[in-house]
Amino acid sequence: MRVWLLLVLAACGGSSSPILESHKLFDGYAETNMDCRTGACIHDENTDLTIFEGATYLVHRTAESQVLGPNSSLRVYRSIDHGATWSAPMILPAPSDRDLRDPSFYVDGTGALAMKAITRLPVNSTRDSDVDSITVQTSLVAGAWTPLVPIGPAMWSFWRVKADTDHTLYSAAYADGDSSVKLFSSVDGLTWTAGAMIYDNAADTPLETELMFDESGVTAYVRMDGTDDEILGSAGRLRTKICTAPRPYTQFDCSTELDGVRLDGPVGFDYDGHRYMVARKHLLGPENRKRTALYELAGITWTELGEFPSAGDTSYAGVAPIDDAGKFLVTYYSSDVEEDPPWARALFGPTDIWQATIDLH
Repeated sequence: MRVWLLLVLAACGGSSSPILESHKLFDGYAETNMDCRTGACIHDENTDLTIFEGATYLVHRTAESQVLGPNSSLRVYRSIDHGATWSAPMILPAPSDRDLRDPSFYVDGTGALAMKAITRLPVNSTRDSDVDSITVQTSLVAGAWTPLVPIGPAMWSFWRVKADTDHTLYSAAYADGDSSVKLFSSVDGLTWTAGAMIYDNAADTPLETELMFDESGVTAYVRMDGTDDEILGSAGRLRTKICTAPRPYTQFDCSTELDGVRLDGPVGFDYDGHRYMVARKHLLGPENRKRTALYELAGITWTELGEFPSAGDTSYAGVAPIDDAGKFLVTYYSSDVEEDPPWARALFGPTDIWQATIDLH
C-alpha cells in the first residue's frame, strides 16, 4: 500500500473550515499494473466507508479508466485505528464479461456486513443506455467476501442501501437510460421489492439518489443531469430534486428542489440536528472543471462548507464517524490537483484515492 504523507491543512480557505486535513492515500499516477482484476491500476474511484464491529472499512474501484469494462475490481480495506493505518486489500474482481463499480456498505438482515455494487455490460452509451445494469451483493462471512450475487431486477441500479427506524432496508434505484428513480425495499438485504416511483421526469435525466430518513419519513435527493446541453455540468442549470414521503412511502412529493447545485455521487449524513452531503461540485464554464465539496442542507437551502483538495474526475465519497464529538473520516477520489484537468479528459486518466478528516462540532 502506497501512502502519501502530504497533508493539506485547513483544506478549504482557512481556519474556519470544517476540513481539518486531507492527504493522498493511494497514488494511481504511480501505478504501472495493467491487470486491474488482481491489482491496483491507474484509475481509482468510487469509494465508501463504514464502521462495523468497531473497525472502519473502506472500499474503492480500480480500473484503467472510467470507461465500463471487466478489467476492474473492488478493493476492500480494514482499519482498527480510524484510518491511521489500513490492512492489505481483499479484492473482488469484476465478472469476466461485465464492469463493476459504485460499491457501498450496509448491514444485512442477519447482522452481517454486506456491500452492494453495480455490474454493467461494457457498452459505450450516454445516460447508461443499453448497459443491462444488474445490482449485486456480497457479504463478509468468516473473514472473506462471498461471491457476488444479483439482488435487483435487471436494468435498475441501486444507489446506497439504508435502514429505516424499523430496520427495513431501502434503496433508491435508477433505470437504465437515466429516465426514472424508484424505491426498493428489503428485509434481509437479498430479496428486494419494487415500491413507489420517486421521480420519473426523463427530461431531467434523474439518476443517483441519496435517501435520508428522519422522524417525518424519507427525503430523496435526486441527481438531475438535465438536457444534452447541461449533462456535463459546465453549462445551464445545476439542480437537485427533493422528493419526500411519509411512512409507509407509497407516494412521493417532488415539488421542491435545490437550485444552483447538482449533487453527483452523493453521500449524506446527519449530525447534531444538521444534515450534510459530500458530492461532486460543478464549476460552470467551458473548462469543465470539478471539485469534491462538503455541503450543509436545510430544506431547499444549501451552504457549501468547503472544498476538499480535488480536481478533474472526482468525488464519490465515503463518510464514517471517528468519535461522538463531530469528527468524521471522509474518502473520495481525484485527478491531479495541481494539473486540474477538464473532467471530460480526466475520465480516461489516472486518479488517486484521498482521505480527509472533518470536524463539525
